Amino acid sequence: MAATSQILIDIPMPIRTPRLTIRPKQVGDGALTSAAVAETWKELNRWMRWAEDREAFTAELMEIRNRQVMASFLLRETIELIGIETQTGTAVVWCGFHDIDWKARQCDTGYWVRKSAQFRGIATETANAMLRYAFGALGMQRVGLTHSSGNEPSHRIAAKLGFHFEWIQRRANMLPNGECVDKYCYARLDLANLPYLEVHWEGR
Repeated sequence: MAATSQILIDIPMPIRTPRLTIRPKQVGDGALTSAAVAETWKELNRWMRWAEDREAFTAELMEIRNRQVMASFLLRETIELIGIETQTGTAVVWCGFHDIDWKARQCDTGYWVRKSAQFRGIATETANAMLRYAFGALGMQRVGLTHSSGNEPSHRIAAKLGFHFEWIQRRANMLPNGECVDKYCYARLDLANLPYLEVHWEGR
């Protein structure tokens, strides 16, 4: 894991779970992301600050952002991934790590599942895999998770995966409608008592 520059940090991919192949974004993913955003717009527009203007998510604009994300991955600034359902080949979940501090080995994780794949445990499986990967492959010492007040599905996942509740940041999350709501902050410091999930990546 030791590296003189964060650019040289090894990030073995893909990550495999019983149902998913989770991989870095690649050229051409803009169109499939645009389609998934359109399908899931009602849910995203309720909770995700970035989901304000539907016209900002055309295939072309998403491909531009997609290639910027690919560059950020190479620079080890952010790690944005797509989870493909192995059996069907369908992209079902968008996930990753952000606010990465390589020196302190800390980061936050997040995810969203397209509407047609919701209520099947995909988000829980993804978050579990991301934790195992963060503490295993990336050597993280802390992984954070946040959600807005009222987002009960995210609250349930945090509880199910044993995230420790840390604090509430008052009116810290702005929703797409401009309302500022409380942000609930959680973290895990290790894999102790994490529900079992078979997860593999290159070299493991």
